[in-house]
Amino acid sequence: MKICLSRKGLDSESGKMASPILPCGCLCPIPIPHANSTVHYSGIHFGARTLQEILTKLKPKSFTELAHLDPDLRHDALVYRPEAWRPAFGQSGAAAGHLINQGMGAGDLFIFFGWFRKTILSGGKLKFDPSDSHGRHIIFGWLEVGEVVDKLPLRGDLAFLEDHPHVRFFKQEGSRNRIYVSSETGLKAGLFSTKSESIVLTRDGRPRSQWLLDESFESLFVKRDLTYHANETRWGRESEKITLQAVGRGQEFVFDGNRHPMAKDYFVNRIKAVMSNKPRHCSHDF
Repeated sequence: MKICLSRKGLDSESGKMASPILPCGCLCPIPIPHANSTVHYSGIHFGARTLQEILTKLKPKSFTELAHLDPDLRHDALVYRPEAWRPAFGQSGAAAGHLINQGMGAGDLFIFFGWFRKTILSGGKLKFDPSDSHGRHIIFGWLEVGEVVDKLPLRGDLAFLEDHPHVRFFKQEGSRNRIYVSSETGLKAGLFSTKSESIVLTRDGRPRSQWLLDESFESLFVKRDLTYHANETRWGRESEKITLQAVGRGQEFVFDGNRHPMAKDYFVNRIKAVMSNKPRHCSHDF
């Protein structure tokens, strides 16, 4: 099994802000804006709110109405879903080329992380917590690949993908455009609804690209074969923990789970824990 740490959601370039950790404690990953999309932030639901409502409170007048909903992991994000809908994630260009070169395909696992900051209610208004100015890289979701779509037309059983941005704009995305569709059994796809220290990548109190990883990642420290992170100066050891200066830009960082079984199991075990628990229902209201 190949594992891909995939950076997604708002960042300092796309949207120029972090996704919020809402006062209820829930992670609210927000997709990047995209002028050619057909999905409005006002049409993407998050409990009792829409993403447009949340964005307007945190950063008024700064966002286009259109969102690139990808990865698309939540069935309840949109009011209407086609029959037999499954989560999916699309990639194109150089990033897709990297995934192709690394052999990402059926049976492999995407681990999605992004930049998050705490929010508070101040004077009845939602705002970013000024004490959390850096924010942190936090894992918010996953997708186990069931199959890869790299050509059209879609098969009949994949018709639910018709509105996915990497299908709707297939030709514009270029020759390396592809869509990774969730498996129907096994780990499937899902979200980590709330922050826990086991899914936080950033070292406490440090800039978000300075990571402090569990000892399960020691073999990656030794072999340094996480893609884009071969430079030994990026890695270090602190007691039983592993430190990593993550690259400032880049989207897809891949390693071989068979070569690093403890790192693979670290992610798989946390996913299984989420899947075995009752879903946490929260209105995310504030």
